[in-house]
Amino acid sequence: MSFMSHAARGALLGFAALALPVSAQNSAGPSLSVFGIPLGGTAADIERMAVQRGFGGFTDHCQAARICRYRVNIENLPGTEFFSTNWGFRRLADRTEAFSFAFTAPPNEHRIWSAGSDQSFGDWFNVSASAPILPDVLVELRKRFGEPVRTQGLEARRANAGNHGQLWWAWDAEGRSLRWTRETHQTCYLAMGRASVETGLTLHVNSNAAPVDPQPFLRARQGNCAYAVRADIGHTRGMVYSLSVRAVDFKAGHDAQYRTNQLLREKRGEADSARSSHNRPDF
Repeated sequence: MSFMSHAARGALLGFAALALPVSAQNSAGPSLSVFGIPLGGTAADIERMAVQRGFGGFTDHCQAARICRYRVNIENLPGTEFFSTNWGFRRLADRTEAFSFAFTAPPNEHRIWSAGSDQSFGDWFNVSASAPILPDVLVELRKRFGEPVRTQGLEARRANAGNHGQLWWAWDAEGRSLRWTRETHQTCYLAMGRASVETGLTLHVNSNAAPVDPQPFLRARQGNCAYAVRADIGHTRGMVYSLSVRAVDFKAGHDAQYRTNQLLREKRGEADSARSSHNRPDF
């Protein structure tokens, strides 16, 4: 195992997407952030973070070390255009990192409801010099998010072999930690997979980017799961060679989607009326 100073370790954990500034979320919920950007944050917050981390400005044509933007016009209806996802990635000599943030659609305010980060420090066979050690990462995760409701792949017997660990946090709308049950797995766990943001190193666009698919939010609501975080850790010989964090505000996503669907119904009605007036059948 490599040794490094506490200051160096602290600097590395700064990469870990775990800083928690004051959140724009409901005060009843947990304070969740990725790369220092809280859920409920704005594109301006992302731009400030990106400058601090050495990324360039926004671009509609994705390039390394720039903030990429995915523009959506839902069903080509007027008044529904917005940037649904901001993401970025860069590769350095000793690590790679990527982030992605998904925004609520019109008529809602342009706010982040789901976020993700990926980092790698070499790989299982060749961990880079910038890799943090596993105990430091676990301490930092617990410091930021509290005690996880589920952990796997972190058993002591697996500590020296290349292994994948995962930690989960889930809260209800009042910010109370949920117990992990079969129901939680069937609701919150599956909803996270459908709604969470994938970063520029995996998928370029969130699979529910608009968002118009109600299933993730319905599943989360069935499980009383308002907020959730998942951390995936690749570790070997006590060192972390990959770290991914996903954070979702299901409550904000659900409420925003309800208003978006109301808008879509209005816009569809207007579009159908216009078609009926101007596109008369002629055969």
